[in-house]
Amino acid sequence: MNYRMFWNPFLRISLLVLLVPLMLCEKASPKPGLKGFREDYKSITETCRDIGFIKKCECIAGKSMVVFDVRLKNHKRNLGKGSKVVFETVDLNEGLGYDASSGVFTAPHSGIYVFDWTIVTLREKGALTSVVVNGPYKSWNYCNDRTKNLWLSCSKTTVIKLKQGDKVWIGVYSGPADIHKQYTSFSGYKL
Repeated sequence: MNYRMFWNPFLRISLLVLLVPLMLCEKASPKPGLKGFREDYKSITETCRDIGFIKKCECIAGKSMVVFDVRLKNHKRNLGKGSKVVFETVDLNEGLGYDASSGVFTAPHSGIYVFDWTIVTLREKGALTSVVVNGPYKSWNYCNDRTKNLWLSCSKTTVIKLKQGDKVWIGVYSGPADIHKQYTSFSGYKL
């Protein structure tokens, strides 16, 4: 082997120019296309910052995401007017706004929120529920089948503007409410 050829400055620089980007690419991007994605993401983030939309970019990155999805652990029987429906099983609670011990969601940020709840009644029973915000009823779900031998499922979606610290829960606006644990759920998220 001719070692003089290896020490040739032109050959060494050429080799360096070819190998360094390849080695850097491998360290920065183990998957093809990941380097391009990172560059595009950085460019989009910088553009958002430049035009004043940085908060929206942070939401996309998951930094201020608020979403929860909860369900019942046990049947609820004979809940009276004004009772809270407490959903004890928490499947998702990003932003930590939902409290499973009280059944209350506390808005961590001001904004527009979407809430959805599904009630399944016990056989030949009813459950008249509402989204409650800081005490007053805001949106109603009438689920009443006291005459037939079946489980009735009723769902409702509502959109509400909240301030930081507002409290939201599902309440009974007319009792008694008898609710089946399976398929009964409550969820919400910030737009």
